[in-house]
Amino acid sequence: MIDCFILARATSKRLPGKHFLPVGDWPLIEHMVLRCQHFGFRPIVCVPKGEYDAFNVQTSCTDIFEGDPNQVETRLFECAHHYGIRFFHALDGDDPFFDPFGVLDSCNAARQARLSKVTPSYNSQSGTGRHGTTYNLEAPAGGERNLMDAANYVWPQRLTVDYPEDYTLIAMIARLYGYMAPRAIVDELFVKNPDLYQVNWHLTAEWKERQHYEHRDRLRKASSEHGGD
Repeated sequence: MIDCFILARATSKRLPGKHFLPVGDWPLIEHMVLRCQHFGFRPIVCVPKGEYDAFNVQTSCTDIFEGDPNQVETRLFECAHHYGIRFFHALDGDDPFFDPFGVLDSCNAARQARLSKVTPSYNSQSGTGRHGTTYNLEAPAGGERNLMDAANYVWPQRLTVDYPEDYTLIAMIARLYGYMAPRAIVDELFVKNPDLYQVNWHLTAEWKERQHYEHRDRLRKASSEHGGD
């Protein structure tokens, strides 16, 4: 059984309280937990320190870990140490229609090539919520790899919950298909309705542009602080 650490925080800024919003019959975080269990994964909800109570009343998951409030990877490693887990997969708690086959592909790649980390490819569309990151602590020097999706998609679907438009789209999909729907069935919705992606995809373009300028400004600041070296 694959251990899946579900990353979530109660203090999301772009869509406050998003992990507690209803998706189908459950809050978003419970949707993630049930989807993990349905596809044979062991969910562990991984939250910042001080947020256990907020999540405990929203999910049936018995494993909720509080870790570093600021650094996500530090929190993941703390969680792994706490449970004595050396191989795990990390999912964002706002990706309610993650692809279980993508998770399996990522984990298989890490195991077979003894990689320390397998991430979604930077060449694919970001913000799709298709699958997360695999960590293999048994191969700390094994290197990293970006994993491309198994198929080529002609539409830029965005299925992660960051903004109200994202939530509207996700809630609609949950009403249509439920939390157990394979990602392929959800993808087919976008094939049959090719303009549907426009509901929220413009937000990803804005996010990418903002990240670009913020990264540029950080580089300029660092260069200035070091005298332009």
